[in-house]
Amino acid sequence: MNRTDRPIAELKNMGPKTSVWLAEIGIHTERDLRQRGIIDAYIEVKARNPRIVNLMMLWALQGALMDINCLHLPDEIKAALKQDLINHT
Repeated sequence: MNRTDRPIAELKNMGPKTSVWLAEIGIHTERDLRQRGIIDAYIEVKARNPRIVNLMMLWALQGALMDINCLHLPDEIKAALKQDLINHT
């Protein structure tokens, strides 16, 4: 299995709820997430679950693609993601 074919549930930071939310928007593998992009994925999941989803999910998605715990995501990356989110909307 190619690394990018890994199921979402096997990626770092991806719990059962997040895996279900991503599956609901057609994201089942790391490749799916990379193709959709984490900003688009975050926006779609947030729109479906506005009271539950927060920026921690955006950090978790980025950490999943970098294979690092989202709690260790550098502040510069978080700032860049916030800016990407602002620019996207």
